[in-house]
Amino acid sequence: MGTEPRRFDLTMLHAAYDAFRRHAARLEAAAESDGALAGPAVENGWALFRFHWHVQDIAEKRTLWSVMYAKEPDPEPSGGGRRLGFVLDAMALRALRVVPVIDAVDAALEQRDRAMFARYARELRAAVDTLVEFKESDVLPLIPDALTPFEWGTFDVEFRGELGLRGLGVYLPWLLDGAPDPTRRAVLRLLPPPIRVVYRARWRSRYRRRNRPAGPAR
Repeated sequence: MGTEPRRFDLTMLHAAYDAFRRHAARLEAAAESDGALAGPAVENGWALFRFHWHVQDIAEKRTLWSVMYAKEPDPEPSGGGRRLGFVLDAMALRALRVVPVIDAVDAALEQRDRAMFARYARELRAAVDTLVEFKESDVLPLIPDALTPFEWGTFDVEFRGELGLRGLGVYLPWLLDGAPDPTRRAVLRLLPPPIRVVYRARWRSRYRRRNRPAGPAR
Protein backbone atom coordinates (compact mmCIF):
# COMPACT_ATOMS: atom_id res chain seq x y z
CA MET A 1 0.00 0.00 0.00
CA GLY A 2 1.02 3.61 -0.31
CA THR A 3 1.93 6.16 2.35
CA GLU A 4 -0.54 8.86 1.27
CA PRO A 5 -2.34 11.07 3.80
CA ARG A 6 -5.33 9.37 5.41
CA ARG A 7 -7.86 11.58 3.62
CA PHE A 8 -6.41 10.26 0.35
CA ASP A 9 -6.65 6.56 1.15
CA LEU A 10 -5.59 4.81 -2.04
CA THR A 11 -6.03 1.29 -0.64
CA MET A 12 -8.63 0.30 -3.21
CA LEU A 13 -6.58 1.53 -6.15
CA HIS A 14 -3.52 -0.38 -5.02
CA ALA A 15 -5.66 -3.47 -4.38
CA ALA A 16 -7.23 -3.20 -7.83
CA TYR A 17 -3.87 -2.88 -9.55
CA ASP A 18 -2.60 -5.92 -7.66
CA ALA A 19 -5.70 -7.86 -8.74
CA PHE A 20 -5.16 -6.98 -12.39
CA ARG A 21 -1.57 -8.20 -12.09
CA ARG A 22 -2.66 -11.50 -10.51
CA HIS A 23 -5.43 -12.21 -12.97
CA ALA A 24 -3.29 -11.32 -15.99
CA ALA A 25 -0.65 -13.72 -14.67
CA ARG A 26 -3.30 -16.44 -14.28
CA LEU A 27 -4.45 -15.90 -17.84
CA GLU A 28 -0.87 -16.25 -19.06
CA ALA A 29 -0.47 -19.45 -17.03
CA ALA A 30 -3.70 -20.84 -18.50
CA ALA A 31 -2.52 -20.00 -22.01
CA GLU A 32 0.70 -21.91 -21.43
CA SER A 33 -0.97 -24.96 -19.87
CA ASP A 34 -2.14 -28.09 -21.65
CA GLY A 35 -5.74 -27.66 -20.54
CA ALA A 36 -8.74 -26.66 -22.60
CA LEU A 37 -8.17 -23.46 -24.51
CA ALA A 38 -11.45 -21.87 -23.54
CA GLY A 39 -12.96 -23.86 -20.70
CA PRO A 40 -15.32 -22.22 -18.18
CA ALA A 41 -12.50 -21.16 -15.87
CA VAL A 42 -10.62 -19.35 -18.66
CA GLU A 43 -13.71 -17.82 -20.22
CA ASN A 44 -15.16 -16.65 -16.91
CA GLY A 45 -11.82 -15.34 -15.70
CA TRP A 46 -11.26 -13.41 -18.90
CA ALA A 47 -14.78 -11.95 -18.90
CA LEU A 48 -14.31 -10.70 -15.34
CA PHE A 49 -10.88 -9.24 -16.08
CA ARG A 50 -12.10 -7.44 -19.18
CA PHE A 51 -15.23 -6.05 -17.49
CA HIS A 52 -13.44 -4.85 -14.37
CA TRP A 53 -10.65 -3.33 -16.44
CA HIS A 54 -13.25 -1.34 -18.40
CA VAL A 55 -15.06 -0.14 -15.27
CA GLN A 56 -11.80 0.87 -13.60
CA ASP A 57 -10.62 2.69 -16.70
CA ILE A 58 -13.86 4.62 -17.17
CA ALA A 59 -14.09 5.68 -13.51
CA GLU A 60 -10.46 6.80 -13.38
CA LYS A 61 -10.70 8.79 -16.61
CA ARG A 62 -13.89 10.58 -15.61
CA THR A 63 -13.06 11.48 -12.04
CA LEU A 64 -9.27 11.44 -11.67
CA TRP A 65 -7.22 11.94 -14.81
CA SER A 66 -9.53 14.42 -16.55
CA VAL A 67 -9.70 16.56 -13.40
CA MET A 68 -5.93 16.42 -12.97
CA TYR A 69 -5.38 17.39 -16.61
CA ALA A 70 -7.59 20.44 -16.10
CA LYS A 71 -5.35 21.58 -13.26
CA GLU A 72 -2.19 21.57 -15.35
CA PRO A 73 -0.72 25.08 -15.13
CA ASP A 74 0.04 27.02 -18.27
CA PRO A 75 3.54 26.26 -19.54
CA GLU A 76 6.16 28.72 -18.40
CA PRO A 77 8.36 30.44 -20.99
CA SER A 78 11.30 28.50 -19.63
CA GLY A 79 9.53 25.20 -20.36
CA GLY A 80 8.52 24.48 -16.79
CA GLY A 81 5.06 23.78 -15.37
CA ARG A 82 4.41 20.62 -17.37
CA ARG A 83 5.18 17.95 -14.79
CA LEU A 84 1.56 16.86 -14.26
CA GLY A 85 0.60 16.81 -17.91
CA PHE A 86 3.81 15.03 -18.88
CA VAL A 87 3.18 12.22 -16.40
CA LEU A 88 -0.48 11.85 -17.39
CA ASP A 89 0.46 11.76 -21.07
CA ALA A 90 3.00 9.02 -20.37
CA MET A 91 0.36 7.06 -18.47
CA ALA A 92 -2.17 7.49 -21.29
CA LEU A 93 0.34 6.13 -23.81
CA ARG A 94 0.89 3.02 -21.69
CA ALA A 95 -2.88 2.61 -21.30
CA LEU A 96 -3.40 2.79 -25.06
CA ARG A 97 -1.02 -0.12 -25.52
CA VAL A 98 -3.30 -2.36 -23.46
CA VAL A 99 -6.37 -1.80 -25.66
CA PRO A 100 -5.32 -3.73 -28.80
CA VAL A 101 -3.94 -6.57 -26.69
CA ILE A 102 -7.30 -7.00 -24.96
CA ASP A 103 -8.95 -7.11 -28.39
CA ALA A 104 -6.38 -9.69 -29.53
CA VAL A 105 -7.05 -11.95 -26.54
CA ASP A 106 -10.76 -11.71 -27.31
CA ALA A 107 -10.10 -12.74 -30.91
CA ALA A 108 -7.82 -15.61 -29.90
CA LEU A 109 -10.44 -17.08 -27.58
CA GLU A 110 -13.21 -16.60 -30.13
CA GLN A 111 -11.16 -18.36 -32.82
CA ARG A 112 -9.85 -21.04 -30.43
CA ASP A 113 -6.32 -20.21 -31.59
CA ARG A 114 -3.97 -21.58 -28.93
CA ALA A 115 -0.76 -20.02 -30.31
CA MET A 116 -2.41 -16.63 -30.67
CA PHE A 117 -3.89 -16.90 -27.17
CA ALA A 118 -0.50 -17.73 -25.65
CA ARG A 119 1.20 -14.86 -27.47
CA TYR A 120 -1.31 -12.19 -26.51
CA ALA A 121 -1.79 -13.44 -22.95
CA ARG A 122 1.96 -12.86 -22.47
CA GLU A 123 1.70 -9.43 -24.07
CA LEU A 124 -1.30 -8.56 -21.94
CA ARG A 125 0.50 -9.39 -18.73
CA ALA A 126 3.51 -7.32 -19.77
CA ALA A 127 1.36 -4.34 -20.82
CA VAL A 128 -0.73 -4.48 -17.64
CA ASP A 129 2.36 -4.71 -15.44
CA THR A 130 3.96 -1.75 -17.21
CA LEU A 131 0.87 0.43 -16.88
CA VAL A 132 -0.04 -0.27 -13.26
CA GLU A 133 3.57 -0.02 -12.10
CA PHE A 134 3.82 3.40 -13.74
CA LYS A 135 0.57 4.49 -12.13
CA GLU A 136 1.78 3.42 -8.70
CA SER A 137 5.24 4.92 -8.98
CA ASP A 138 4.56 8.12 -10.93
CA VAL A 139 0.85 8.98 -10.95
CA LEU A 140 -0.73 8.04 -7.62
CA PRO A 141 1.80 10.09 -5.59
CA LEU A 142 0.54 13.20 -7.44
CA ILE A 143 -3.08 12.76 -6.35
CA PRO A 144 -2.88 14.40 -2.88
CA ASP A 145 -1.42 17.59 -4.35
CA ALA A 146 -3.51 17.64 -7.53
CA LEU A 147 -6.99 16.87 -6.15
CA THR A 148 -9.09 18.13 -3.30
CA PRO A 149 -10.53 15.52 -0.89
CA PHE A 150 -13.95 16.09 -2.46
CA GLU A 151 -12.60 15.50 -5.97
CA TRP A 152 -10.84 12.37 -4.81
CA GLY A 153 -14.05 11.14 -3.18
CA THR A 154 -15.95 11.32 -6.45
CA PHE A 155 -13.90 8.40 -7.78
CA ASP A 156 -15.47 5.97 -5.32
CA VAL A 157 -18.95 7.30 -6.14
CA GLU A 158 -18.34 6.93 -9.88
CA PHE A 159 -16.78 3.50 -9.55
CA ARG A 160 -19.60 2.09 -7.44
CA GLY A 161 -22.14 3.67 -9.75
CA GLU A 162 -20.55 1.87 -12.72
CA LEU A 163 -20.53 -1.43 -10.84
CA GLY A 164 -23.89 -1.34 -9.11
CA LEU A 165 -24.66 -3.47 -6.06
CA ARG A 166 -24.86 -6.70 -8.04
CA GLY A 167 -21.56 -5.89 -9.68
CA LEU A 168 -19.99 -5.24 -6.29
CA GLY A 169 -21.01 -8.76 -5.30
CA VAL A 170 -18.74 -10.10 -8.05
CA TYR A 171 -16.05 -7.44 -7.94
CA LEU A 172 -15.19 -7.76 -4.25
CA PRO A 173 -14.44 -11.51 -4.27
CA TRP A 174 -12.63 -11.10 -7.59
CA LEU A 175 -10.56 -8.28 -6.11
CA LEU A 176 -9.58 -10.40 -3.08
CA ASP A 177 -9.10 -13.67 -4.97
CA GLY A 178 -5.53 -14.59 -4.08
CA ALA A 179 -4.80 -11.25 -2.41
CA PRO A 180 -2.28 -11.33 0.45
CA ASP A 181 -3.71 -11.11 3.96
CA PRO A 182 -2.65 -7.47 4.58
CA THR A 183 -4.45 -6.35 1.42
CA ARG A 184 -7.55 -8.38 2.22
CA ARG A 185 -7.77 -6.97 5.73
CA ALA A 186 -7.14 -3.40 4.55
CA VAL A 187 -9.88 -3.61 1.91
CA LEU A 188 -12.45 -5.16 4.23
CA ARG A 189 -11.79 -2.51 6.88
CA LEU A 190 -12.91 0.14 4.40
CA LEU A 191 -16.30 -1.48 3.83
CA PRO A 192 -19.45 -0.99 5.90
CA PRO A 193 -20.16 -3.93 8.25
CA PRO A 194 -23.24 -5.09 6.27
CA ILE A 195 -21.15 -5.38 3.09
CA ARG A 196 -18.48 -7.38 4.93
CA VAL A 197 -21.15 -9.75 6.26
CA VAL A 198 -22.70 -10.30 2.83
CA TYR A 199 -19.26 -10.81 1.29
CA ARG A 200 -18.34 -13.52 3.78
CA ALA A 201 -21.77 -15.16 3.89
CA ARG A 202 -22.73 -15.12 0.22
CA TRP A 203 -20.56 -13.34 -2.33
CA ARG A 204 -17.30 -15.18 -1.63
CA SER A 205 -18.80 -18.67 -1.80
CA ARG A 206 -20.84 -17.84 -4.91
CA TYR A 207 -17.72 -16.53 -6.64
CA ARG A 208 -15.86 -19.74 -5.80
CA ARG A 209 -18.64 -21.93 -7.16
CA ARG A 210 -19.02 -20.03 -10.40
CA ASN A 211 -15.42 -19.23 -11.22
CA ARG A 212 -13.36 -21.97 -9.61
CA PRO A 213 -10.35 -19.68 -9.20
CA ALA A 214 -6.87 -21.13 -9.50
CA GLY A 215 -5.91 -19.59 -6.17
CA PRO A 216 -7.84 -19.17 -2.93
CA ALA A 217 -10.57 -16.54 -2.86
CA ARG A 218 -10.29 -15.35 0.69
